Amino acid sequence: MNGMDGMTGPQGPSGPAGDAGANGRDFRFTGSGLVVTVLDAGVADGGATVDLRLADEAGRPLDRTGTVTEGAVTVSLVLGYLDQRASDNLPLQYVSYTRRNVVFDGGTFAQNAADTNGTWTELAPIGTGLYRYRFATPVSPGANANKTHSVGLYATRTVQGVRAVDNVVFHFRPDGLPVTATRAIVTDQACNGCHTRLEEHGGARREVPLCIMCHTNSADIDPDTGNTFDFKTMIHNIHAGYRLQSVDAGVPYRIIGFGNTVYDYSTVAYPGNLNECEACHTASDRWKTNPSRENCAGCHDRIWFTSTTPPAGYRVHPGGPRADTECIVCHADNSISPIARQHPAPSRDPNRLAVVGNILPITATPPGSRPQVTFFTQVNGQPRDILSQRLSRLRFTFAGPTVEIARFFSETAENAPDCAVITDGGACLERVDAGVFTYRAATPLLPNDTGSFQVGIELCATTDAGVRWCADDPVRSFAVTDATPVNRRKDVTQGQCESCHQDLQEHGGSRKSVENCVSCHNSNLVRNRNVVVPRDGGTVTAGSANFKDLIHAAHAAARYPSPLNNCQKCHTATAYVLPLPATVLPSRSELRSCNLSLADGGPSVPADGGLACLPGAVAVTPVFEPPTAAACTGCHTSVAAQAHTILNTTMGGLESCAVCHAAGKSVGVDKVHALAP
Repeated sequence: MNGMDGMTGPQGPSGPAGDAGANGRDFRFTGSGLVVTVLDAGVADGGATVDLRLADEAGRPLDRTGTVTEGAVTVSLVLGYLDQRASDNLPLQYVSYTRRNVVFDGGTFAQNAADTNGTWTELAPIGTGLYRYRFATPVSPGANANKTHSVGLYATRTVQGVRAVDNVVFHFRPDGLPVTATRAIVTDQACNGCHTRLEEHGGARREVPLCIMCHTNSADIDPDTGNTFDFKTMIHNIHAGYRLQSVDAGVPYRIIGFGNTVYDYSTVAYPGNLNECEACHTASDRWKTNPSRENCAGCHDRIWFTSTTPPAGYRVHPGGPRADTECIVCHADNSISPIARQHPAPSRDPNRLAVVGNILPITATPPGSRPQVTFFTQVNGQPRDILSQRLSRLRFTFAGPTVEIARFFSETAENAPDCAVITDGGACLERVDAGVFTYRAATPLLPNDTGSFQVGIELCATTDAGVRWCADDPVRSFAVTDATPVNRRKDVTQGQCESCHQDLQEHGGSRKSVENCVSCHNSNLVRNRNVVVPRDGGTVTAGSANFKDLIHAAHAAARYPSPLNNCQKCHTATAYVLPLPATVLPSRSELRSCNLSLADGGPSVPADGGLACLPGAVAVTPVFEPPTAAACTGCHTSVAAQAHTILNTTMGGLESCAVCHAAGKSVGVDKVHALAP
């Protein structure tokens, strides 16, 4: 058996002193945001380094690890050099040093990637946000030391649940000489005209100069689909979307992303003119001076350029087999088939008719009287005598009152007679001066019309070849009972619409002004197209055709390229702020059913087999949606959202939306619709 424990012996001598620890550091106050500044970069001893500074949005230095300042900073970096064409040093594409191998279906695919497992060193003076990153990827430029090298990085920092992002691309040459070559074909500004702010791969990559460092043609493909990640081809493919020849042939255009997420772009409908290359290519004219098979195949993706037998569904290039170096031979501006001519965008069509119209000030038009509108027209800079050389479209739309348009009427006048020869007092055109005419409307204002009205004019001329060109619709207000004309509020502008649509036009191309659109598409306009009232007693809804209802619904349902919560993308600064003006009217829709007692003998099917109710037998019950609810439910279409608006509206149509959603409130529109940093 064990004996009892003995007594504790005396304490031994102290061991040697340990090494001194690092100096302590105080926690520092910083704000939100993130600004990364690259100070220098270089290559030496087979490795690349980059020196940078991390700061918050006010310039206060950050601790990368988040130990002594709030919010750790995550930085991912890519590194590559810009290849150049030997014959003229034209900047081509990046060749990336930072790569990864992806294994798929038994094969290995090389892809460009970020370097994140390198070595970080904090630089003196400590605490000033200065760091050096040494890439884990070996780098040996060799003969490429005289070419532009670029470090691209994307960084994030989260403070109190809000993530800030910064992207930087820094150029240098390993041989120490100044950088003379960069690649700038598409700009962030051009992309963000539609997209507001590019945000890809989770939102951390936002700038085109960073995108093109990874999205190159150097063995970068989606192994699932075989589609290339090359920027120029991929972006052309995406924007062409449903118009791709491959999609027409039944082959969807897809990219399989991280986590096997399927991105199907086969339904993308570009909102502008695909022929308008300059809409995106604002920084360079290389779209027409440096064509290649890859560039063109981005949209024309079923053209076969080689001498081998084309696969099924491909069409042989009309010029026969051609190499990239030969493209410019035929497609230069001064050659047989210039690219600009094959992409006949309106802005550069040599046969374009420049139609311009303007409305002169209109004298007050009392209730019950006929408006008279004096206007002038020019075609290709010359006054147009529209009595001797008629326009193919001349239409006047009168609408009011402008404080909130409730009704309109239109008159077509391209064949209106000369006022000098008519005797019945009907509509006519009076020649005033060269290109200047007064139109005397046939329809008088109503006796109870008040305030001010506006008139918009559609003006079009047609070439001998039958191509019609139209002016941007001029619009002008005129007083009815107001002392001076009052314009309708301007909630959206033409420029905002055309940042995506380039040349806004609807209804055959003659209606080209947002100010004129709202004349017809006012709060009382109801959709009639494809609304068939059944003879069997059922009820159908004819929805509102109010401008805001149509546009909100269309943009919410489409593959809208900008964040839908960014109201200022389309709206002027205060147009969406609650409460709305008290003058804004509710949107009208209609419940329509068949009045069986008038339906041609009742509900039985007539001999001709028609199932639709006769027009004269349609019973209409109007339904009015309050103005704020009508605006919001265009995007917020859920049952819960619809119920929310109903619960917060009185039986008399008064809305309480502003209680919570006005600016500065807990869920103000300005707050919940603000773009994230």
